[in-house]
Amino acid sequence: MLARSSSRPVSRASTRRVDARRGRASVVTRASAVEDARRLAIGALASACVATSGFGGVAAALAGELEILQTPAPTNGYVVDDAAIMSRSTQQSVSKTLKELEDATGYHVNVITVRKLVFETDPFAFGDKVLETWYPTVEVGNDKGNLLLVKSTKDGAIVGGPKFLKAVGDNLIDSVLTSNYGINLEQEKYNEAITSSVKRIAAVLEGKEDPGAPQKYEANKGSSFKSREETNEKRDVFANVVIGLLVISFVVPMLQYAGYVVGDPDFDE
Repeated sequence: MLARSSSRPVSRASTRRVDARRGRASVVTRASAVEDARRLAIGALASACVATSGFGGVAAALAGELEILQTPAPTNGYVVDDAAIMSRSTQQSVSKTLKELEDATGYHVNVITVRKLVFETDPFAFGDKVLETWYPTVEVGNDKGNLLLVKSTKDGAIVGGPKFLKAVGDNLIDSVLTSNYGINLEQEKYNEAITSSVKRIAAVLEGKEDPGAPQKYEANKGSSFKSREETNEKRDVFANVVIGLLVISFVVPMLQYAGYVVGDPDFDE
């Protein structure tokens, strides 16, 4: 089984082993016969749920998980959009970028979307399970990676073989999941989250400069109340205007009267 990445957004708790948290690739032994039996039982239960219409959304989620695990490893393609959230233009753009990446570097990255995780609720654990199912040995999966997006919880994971994880780096994984995923998924911009994440991963794997994380727009939340200094300044201006109007109201009539008296020669009579 392949090494897994421990990197994830800071807000999510990590259950990884210490060596995985430090980014060191490790080879994990295959599951025991008991674990295999448990998985078969779960698969049988999920199939029964899918066949029963009364289970509704849970059955659909179970079907999604199983369909992805039962889907053969992509060879000519790069997208498994089980959640049906990617537009045709996004799929074409992502596939083009990942095809150019594989041609140039040999790294094969898959984009996987799922509606909901039921059995394996940790996206990193599920991403690892898919990776290990598709590429069961380190040699086969060394330069393979999975970019996972879970629609219901609006999060995901980036997992891969030792070579892939080393080339991508924990810092980029953290940044993609906290920024590209965090900012875009908060606004349900699923296509933008995937497209921008793929561009960053591909750029780094090709040795190019990281395009960088998106910037979150925050409206100005400053107070609309005026400060004491502003209020006093406005008050002084208003007082000056009032005084000026009062002066004019008295002086102008007096000047008019004086002009009238001076101009009338019979006024003294």
